[in-house]
Amino acid sequence: MNKVRRVAITEYLNAVRSKAFIIGVLMLPVIMAASVAVQVFAQKKTDLTPRRFAVLDRSGQLYATLAAKAQARNAWLHTNEASVSVEMKGQRLKMDLPKQPEFVPEEFKPAGDDDKSAELQLSERVRRKELFAFVIIGKNVLTRGATNQTELLYHTQTPTFQELPNWLDNTLNAEIRERRFTAAGVDSQQVRLLSQAVPLQRLGLAEKKTSGEVVAAKRDNPIATHAVPIGAMMLLFMTVMSSAPALLNTVLEEKMAKISEVLLASVSPFQLMLGKLLGTVMVSFTLSTIYLVGVSWMLWKFDQLDNVPVHLFAWFFVFQLLALLIFGSMFIAVGAACSEIRDAQNLMMPVMMTIMLPMMTWMAVLQSPTSTFSRALSLFPPATPLIMFLRLAIPPGPAWWEVALGIVLTTLFMLGCVWASAKIFRIGILSQGQAPSLPKLVTWVFSK
Repeated sequence: MNKVRRVAITEYLNAVRSKAFIIGVLMLPVIMAASVAVQVFAQKKTDLTPRRFAVLDRSGQLYATLAAKAQARNAWLHTNEASVSVEMKGQRLKMDLPKQPEFVPEEFKPAGDDDKSAELQLSERVRRKELFAFVIIGKNVLTRGATNQTELLYHTQTPTFQELPNWLDNTLNAEIRERRFTAAGVDSQQVRLLSQAVPLQRLGLAEKKTSGEVVAAKRDNPIATHAVPIGAMMLLFMTVMSSAPALLNTVLEEKMAKISEVLLASVSPFQLMLGKLLGTVMVSFTLSTIYLVGVSWMLWKFDQLDNVPVHLFAWFFVFQLLALLIFGSMFIAVGAACSEIRDAQNLMMPVMMTIMLPMMTWMAVLQSPTSTFSRALSLFPPATPLIMFLRLAIPPGPAWWEVALGIVLTTLFMLGCVWASAKIFRIGILSQGQAPSLPKLVTWVFSK
């Protein structure tokens, strides 16, 4: 164990002193800061050119209202009211809305009733950039039951801009409903009051204390039920993927440079492999600690830290350790078996598919964490570290026996991976030439 410890400490110190480690530590905050900066920059550079659009109103009744509401919207955009207030933990925060361009309508009156000619004429104006879009309102749009798809037609050369068609849809249909109610002799205000929706409050479950006191159910917190589980799982995946694949490159480079042959003169292949594996675990734990401290500080700053259960931090390191030992041993085996990076890329495919399995299925687990599929997947050892951790982060969490069984199965699988990787490492680290196939690696595992 003394030699294993020396190899692990050497690998750890070489990693944390490197520029790559420093860049890796700074990567998360740099990416977050860059993301915020880019969003702010993009918001400031938003195209605020007024969107001029023509209105061909065959009904003859809606253009005046549409123009008035467009003018009111433009006036509202120029006030300081273009913000919303969000209540968080009893505090009301004011958030600015993204800037939006003005909408400038103009009425288009064709010479005749030829719809195709009017449509072509307006289309040419859009192509010449005189108009951004145009909307055609049918003659029977106010008729009761006129729900066909030819009464409101929106034409544009920029279909990705959604604000204008959405505004037109909401504004015109609101006015159409009002006029239909009036024509039918129905009080539209009374209809709105009678049809006003009752908000559905999402709550947890009531509890009964040992003293007999009943605790009322608490309101569902989307941060605790969605943001925390997803963020925790993604952070675990990121820390594992930032460390485990590096073992392949390290082992392969040392093999190609004949450094491994010198090292094996002092330590056994198993001691060398285990030392590298434990060194990588120490590096990954260092990264995780830095990231978790930073994330915890940010959550505390926004008064959201109490939404993260304390036990989740301990489970993070438990499942990180299991994942690193499983996938790290796989990458070490691939690196030792190959002599060129090109050969390693071919053997990496099965390993990467195994790692990506949880990332392809976590959405189904989030939607139904107690389903048979979620339970079975969380007990499948290669997926257990991420999927079981995700289930633990989703209130109220899995049953204790599921967690215990998952830990036992994953530990046994991890020991099997380390044992198999050690067998491959012992033979492959000194072999040269063409990379072995998967069947050949199996024979190495069971060789004496």
